[in-house]
Amino acid sequence: MTDVNDLISELRTAIQSQSFPEIMTPAQAAQFMGVSEDYLRDHRKARSGPPYSQPATKIVRYMRSDLINWLNRSRVAA
Repeated sequence: MTDVNDLISELRTAIQSQSFPEIMTPAQAAQFMGVSEDYLRDHRKARSGPPYSQPATKIVRYMRSDLINWLNRSRVAA
């Protein structure tokens, strides 16, 4: 059954990826991941969240591929 769940997860990720831009704002990244913007901000401060870019002091951007890779690395086997 795990194989089916993995396929469903991969399909869900592929579908979500198509509806989100490659470079995302924190709000878009939070929606993509199903978390709050506060969650992302807190993890940025703790340096424990997904990789991000900060091209200017108050501008934060996330790459879609980085978010997917971070989620995959954070998976817990059931």
